[in-house]
Amino acid sequence: MSDTMLHNEVTTDTETQIKLAARKIFLQKGLAGTRLQEIADEAGIGRTALHYYFRSKEKLFAVVWKDFFGELASRMPDLSADNYTIVEKMQLFAGHYIDDAMQKPEVDLFLLNEFNKNPALFQDIQNMLQKDFYQYFKAGIADAVKRGEMKGNPEQIFLTFLSSCMFPFAAMGMIKSLLNLSDEAYLKLMKERKQYLIDFLATAFKG
Repeated sequence: MSDTMLHNEVTTDTETQIKLAARKIFLQKGLAGTRLQEIADEAGIGRTALHYYFRSKEKLFAVVWKDFFGELASRMPDLSADNYTIVEKMQLFAGHYIDDAMQKPEVDLFLLNEFNKNPALFQDIQNMLQKDFYQYFKAGIADAVKRGEMKGNPEQIFLTFLSSCMFPFAAMGMIKSLLNLSDEAYLKLMKERKQYLIDFLATAFKG
């Protein structure tokens, strides 16, 4: 193996090690609460070595942030087929979202916390998804309202739809406390919620 190939492998391994460590610390403390030294300690490297690969906490956060975007994008099923009604597309999204969020509920809490602190971050997600998520659903909902298939304000319908998907994971700690749920009981409730939400969307806004 050449020196160049060996260097590339070491670089890749170290970068991966740093990103995994950064992901763990950022999930726990967010961007504002994280120090580079904590990431270096978690990765098992020196602060100088960390600076060699990532010059600042913000640049490292941007790299980790893109990985989180990829996970969020994976929740988006293919909704381009014309044979789906807007309600069916909402149901598909809700089902995919809940399935994935149950696997990594801490990611939802992290993303929402960071969005609230820096709303501009949402534009990055729009760019990665290559579509305006809000306009995509709002347009379909508005058309359905005009045709009399749905009833209500399209913006309110969209907010109800989105919050129904996200709130149980964003407020996981509060819900577990209020309902006195163990981790296992909470996940069981979320599994039941998937079908509940799909059934709810079928009739909630019917014209």
